[in-house]
Amino acid sequence: MASTAQLRALRASLPVVADRAPALADDFYRRLFAARPDLLRDRFNRGDLAQGRQQRELARTIVALAEAVLDAAPGSTWGAEADRHRASSGAGTARQAGAPTLAPATPGEIVSRLAQRHAALGVTRDEYELFGRHLADAFTASLGAEATPAVVDAWAEVYRAARDEMAAIVEAIYRQADLEPGEEWREALVTERRVEAEDVVALTLVSADSEALPRYRAGQFASVQVRLPDGARQIRQYSLRGGPDEQWRISARLLVGEPPAPDGEVSSHLMRELRVGDVVSVSPPIGSLTIDDLDDAPLLFVSAGIGCTPVLGMLDHLARTEPDRPVTVLHFERTPERHAHRVELEALVASMPNATLRVSYTQGSLSALSALAEASIDGPGVYLDPIDLDRVDLTPAHRVFLCGPVPFMAIARAALIGHGVDAERVHYFVFGPDDGSVTGADTGQGGLG
Repeated sequence: MASTAQLRALRASLPVVADRAPALADDFYRRLFAARPDLLRDRFNRGDLAQGRQQRELARTIVALAEAVLDAAPGSTWGAEADRHRASSGAGTARQAGAPTLAPATPGEIVSRLAQRHAALGVTRDEYELFGRHLADAFTASLGAEATPAVVDAWAEVYRAARDEMAAIVEAIYRQADLEPGEEWREALVTERRVEAEDVVALTLVSADSEALPRYRAGQFASVQVRLPDGARQIRQYSLRGGPDEQWRISARLLVGEPPAPDGEVSSHLMRELRVGDVVSVSPPIGSLTIDDLDDAPLLFVSAGIGCTPVLGMLDHLARTEPDRPVTVLHFERTPERHAHRVELEALVASMPNATLRVSYTQGSLSALSALAEASIDGPGVYLDPIDLDRVDLTPAHRVFLCGPVPFMAIARAALIGHGVDAERVHYFVFGPDDGSVTGADTGQGGLG
């Protein structure tokens, strides 16, 4: 725990660190990859780094973690003071004027989210030491004369505490999958490949050796690592859709880049190159977007695009274990042609007597939408309207799971809270860099899927 002197130095230096956090993050990654180019080639998402998304997340996380530590300090009035400052400055959701920050959270919440991301990349305790050295160097260089011994000591303590907790969580995830450090990856064989929609490929994986793939909880995901033509071994995360325990089923949507950004490297490989009989590396099952540790409240799933996949995993689990659970599913897609796993989704909902489904298409011809509406299992189930919660029988007891692109989840979360749903009962998980958009930053109106 940070001492009183360290908290004082942290509070005093936070404004300047927040101002320089973007440059600090850029410098950190330059130093890290200069020392370990293999991390860029084989571990970090090169696309996110090229677009600056990874750097922006680190900058926001540095500030958010310090704010959370100050909020959690005994007798702290930091949170109230920062919120008053935010309101008077018109700084939106930023707790410190101009700071690139995530929405308010506890230190444990921030660390847990990061640890899950790190487990998905196979980060080891030794690598946390490496990250810490380069982060300290970037911090000192960015602050210059303002990096006094007291300030450096305060921020080093924040990182040390977060590092120790993250390393412990990551190692626990590995142990749960019966893996030792250094054995974070397993080989998996592709036994089935199906083009599920115009830009979605569905894959079935089994263990490539005599030991079965680890069991997973409904809603969890796993990382898939593939070898690309340039020799890089890039990693991406995919939800586990349910099905027989000895099989993993995942689906990947081709990520089409906006010029000058290229298409997604791994999604392109899975869609265009991977075939039955090929082998990929997979991580242990990871993720906290699960339902089996929660109460027996009625459930609302709100998904968009390929966000249907974690919903399918949770519905598969409910259909087998709690078929009478009250469940409502709202799914949004651009067009009927892009709607992956429609038949699977409808079959799962139809198997549960207290479940209902509503599908909304945001683009496409009216004739195609009308034809699909006639066949809907829930009456006229295809809509062109935005998220209209007046059509949903929501109660204060409901738990909501959001699954889909960040802009969509941000819009859906705001609509739910505006409709009276307690924010604590809205659950979501962000794949890739989390810029805080779901909880209030500017979201834009990006497409679904």
